[in-house]
Amino acid sequence: MRKFLQFLLVCLALGLPLTAQTGYILTASPSNVQSVINQHGLTIVKELYDGTNCVMLVSSASADVAGTETEVESDLRVVGFEPDQTASLPELSALTQPVLTQSSTSILDSLPGRTLVSFFGSTVPSNYTTQTATSIIRLGDARTATRLTGSGVVAIIDTGADPNHPALSSVLVPGYDFTRDIPGFSELADLDPAVAAQLQQSSTSILDAQNTLQLNGSALAILNQSSTSILDQSSTSILDSTLAEFGHGTMTAGIVHLVAPTAKIMPLKAFRADGSSNLSDIIRAIYYAADHSANIVSMSFSMAQSSPGLQAAIQYALNKNVTMVASSGNDGSKTLVYPASYGGVQGIGSSTNTDLRSTFSNFGSGVVTFAAPGEGIVTTYPGSNYAAGWGTSFSTPMFAGAAALVLQARPASKPGDITNALSKTKQISDMGYGRIDLYQSLINVVGSSGTSSTTTTSTSGTSGK
Repeated sequence: MRKFLQFLLVCLALGLPLTAQTGYILTASPSNVQSVINQHGLTIVKELYDGTNCVMLVSSASADVAGTETEVESDLRVVGFEPDQTASLPELSALTQPVLTQSSTSILDSLPGRTLVSFFGSTVPSNYTTQTATSIIRLGDARTATRLTGSGVVAIIDTGADPNHPALSSVLVPGYDFTRDIPGFSELADLDPAVAAQLQQSSTSILDAQNTLQLNGSALAILNQSSTSILDQSSTSILDSTLAEFGHGTMTAGIVHLVAPTAKIMPLKAFRADGSSNLSDIIRAIYYAADHSANIVSMSFSMAQSSPGLQAAIQYALNKNVTMVASSGNDGSKTLVYPASYGGVQGIGSSTNTDLRSTFSNFGSGVVTFAAPGEGIVTTYPGSNYAAGWGTSFSTPMFAGAAALVLQARPASKPGDITNALSKTKQISDMGYGRIDLYQSLINVVGSSGTSSTTTTSTSGTSGK
């Protein structure tokens, strides 16, 4: 029997506290960039983008960071200059840990018995395809009424993906590993080869028991007796603090695939398994996606402070009619985070299974454009496994998949058209247009006269973002 290690992972959206580094992100015109570098004693580390402006990661021999910034920024030939930043994932906060741990209890109780079902060319567990979240957004009703299954390319900037996962392998297209600066995207590359092999080994038992294991402050509920032994053997190398976000990218890819199973997925690995990244790698990934035929970019991360280089990359993609989707963050606050708060970006908050704002989700018109379920979302996990996660990280790819459905119906849609098409929603206070309702939105898009088997009341909300 196919293995089914179902980990219930509590994963936060990737909130990124920033600390200054020795590198800088320099933007200047092609005709000026070399003279700027020479005059200010800078050294090229790598090119991030070469177009109307050149965007370079550079270093300086000067230890005076503030002085270097002031000197270079005052040069009229310079379009932009800012420190490269190290981005890292926070541990569960005092706010989110009790909320998310409590959520795991209810989802464990509500999961139906697992059977194996056929899903667009692969065999998957039924509680992946028929989970509560799909009913809430009326995915089945929309698919029956419109026959939409998604098109285009969804780029996912995350920790990579498992290229051999049976549910995903047929829809993955070549991506890039910015953490190693090589083609490819496998997050298994972050593991010791012996551990990677162990993760993929066969397991025959199914949902036999519900055990709970606490590892480094992250709640992990295990639904499978045999998984306990595998996790016990490998937890020090897979689930410790050095690999705290391993599997995150495969999980977000699985949610896109659940909603839009015939859309292609381009994994762009800008984050390591410990959850760390650099602003320069994120910027480079956005330019890469825009220049390699991505139609949608899903970004399950957020930063507390704005970056001119990040905003320029976002705007570049928007100018190429790429729909940009970003997590609104898990601080439970009415605040701004980036890139979700940039104009033109679809900021996605998390809603509960009872259509309330998730307690951990950020909210407000400045950061949330739409909401989608983000509690106990069952999805793919490396090694042919499945997991469930909590956080706006998992609401975000749900919306990205919805955008791919709109693109199938209307291939010429621009980012603003995607917003309008999905704006028939279930209103939730302070959550932009509200929680997405695919049936109501998509029958309007295709002009279908189909009827729904559910009774969810949906109305059009408004977003001030």
